[in-house]
Amino acid sequence: MAKSPTERKAAQRQRQQEAGVTKIELLADNQELAMLKRNCAQRRPGRDPYDLVEYLTLLIRKDDVELRQTMETLAAQQCEKCGDALPVTECCLSGDSAC
Repeated sequence: MAKSPTERKAAQRQRQQEAGVTKIELLADNQELAMLKRNCAQRRPGRDPYDLVEYLTLLIRKDDVELRQTMETLAAQQCEKCGDALPVTECCLSGDSAC
């Protein structure tokens, strides 16, 4: 027997939950939405543009790689003022212009 739309939706939510998928809501103004749509197309010249979810997922992954690289670079350095490894989260010299 065929499932009702409600049952199909419940099954879809269950599969997504088991796969670790989380649904988020994004509020974007008209200008931001236009930028997103433009960038979806420009990132795939000559092919169908990314859909918004696919593009945002790509940006999240790209940002994660860039941030990890930045943090690794900082971790190899020390604050010249207090000597703590970067990035310094708390320092007695916080607020000092040289810190």
